[in-house]
Amino acid sequence: MKNGLKKAVAVSLLTVVVAGCGNAGNQGTANNGGETAQAGSGEKPTLTFWMKKQLFDDQNTLITERAKQFGEENNVNVNVELIAYEDFYPKWTAAIESKSVPDVSFFGYQEIGQFYGKDVLEDVSDVVASLQGKSAINENTKKAITFSGKQYGVPFWTETQVLYYRKDLLANTGYTEPPKTWDELREMGKKLTDTSKGLYGIGMGYGKGNSDAEFLTRGIIWSYGGSVDTQDGKTVIVDSPETVQAASFIRDIFLTDKSTPPSAIGWDDAGNNKAYLSGQAAMIFNTGSVLATIKKDNPDLYEKTGIAPYPAGPKGTFIPGISNNLGIFKDSKNKDLAKKFISYMLDKDWYKSWIEKGAPLTAPVYDELAKEAVWQGEKNKAFVESVAGFNFLGYPGEYNAKAGEVFNLRILNDTFQKLLLESSYTPEAAITDMQAKIQEVYSK
Repeated sequence: MKNGLKKAVAVSLLTVVVAGCGNAGNQGTANNGGETAQAGSGEKPTLTFWMKKQLFDDQNTLITERAKQFGEENNVNVNVELIAYEDFYPKWTAAIESKSVPDVSFFGYQEIGQFYGKDVLEDVSDVVASLQGKSAINENTKKAITFSGKQYGVPFWTETQVLYYRKDLLANTGYTEPPKTWDELREMGKKLTDTSKGLYGIGMGYGKGNSDAEFLTRGIIWSYGGSVDTQDGKTVIVDSPETVQAASFIRDIFLTDKSTPPSAIGWDDAGNNKAYLSGQAAMIFNTGSVLATIKKDNPDLYEKTGIAPYPAGPKGTFIPGISNNLGIFKDSKNKDLAKKFISYMLDKDWYKSWIEKGAPLTAPVYDELAKEAVWQGEKNKAFVESVAGFNFLGYPGEYNAKAGEVFNLRILNDTFQKLLLESSYTPEAAITDMQAKIQEVYSK
């Protein structure tokens, strides 16, 4: 994901400048080729906003128009930069080092945790409280950005991994419902696999940068009662029979059942998307980006697609949460204006239209909006219903900066890729090694 942790399309940096003024002569003209446009030359203050470029052009247009409206209403120049997720981290790092930070920035919750740990984020609890007083923000979306009772980000939207499955192909196996457990998923995967047709039951991948796999693997491990983190933020509790059992389950899908495409071990985030869209994989786990794509480009596949929440393991269903937020660096030159801007972007009436332009990929943080008709259909419902079951990096402990570092280092992906490539490498050895690598991160 990319969102997220999330799912960003591989795009170049796009910079848009919107000037809040009534005089067109003060408005800069954007250059082509990704160059930064010049802001207005007047004496008005300038607010810089770094926003994740969305998959849907309509959402990007609405964001820039809303920013322009804020500028006009508050006599401010607003500089909006729409940035691919993969490009954010080096920009954040350089900005922090030079103290030339944006006034408002998008953050995944894992970045909120890391930057909180570096003491570079502003407390925005007052903004969250003000918004909460107007319309209830889902409590689960606030967990991962709350530290010592204070919020260091404002929830903006969520994304959820769900199970995609081919209803038409599933019917041919004798099943009428999607899998409710991981064991059922495995059995269905075996029955759906037909290598003579180039069809595989389950599209899972373990390339180095694959965030989809990092999330999915955690969901499976948690559901078996295992962990990839700590209970107390210090002592790692990875090496357990439950985690080994989950690793064995994943290994068997690849090496015993051979229910996954041979190339899946090297997939990046786009791998499972492509496998499902091309008919190579009958089931995958992904966010709403895939559904939006097939609805637009492949109506026939859209009608054949079913959507379901994560299956359950022995300990129940555990869904890795993806939380996207707006935040403010401590070195922002316009903190009060930045807080006002965030509140403006989360005005419920405007926000509703922005969220629905991205449905089902972008789900709302307001409980009230999750009840809107767009989320009640057969295919979209699982995306908002999953939010209540979110668990975040660091589980079973609270989210912390080290958990975010473990995620960004892709330790799980590296471990499982080796497990699937080396026949002599056992699940027990893999989990012992993973314990040591994760403990090293927490011991720094």
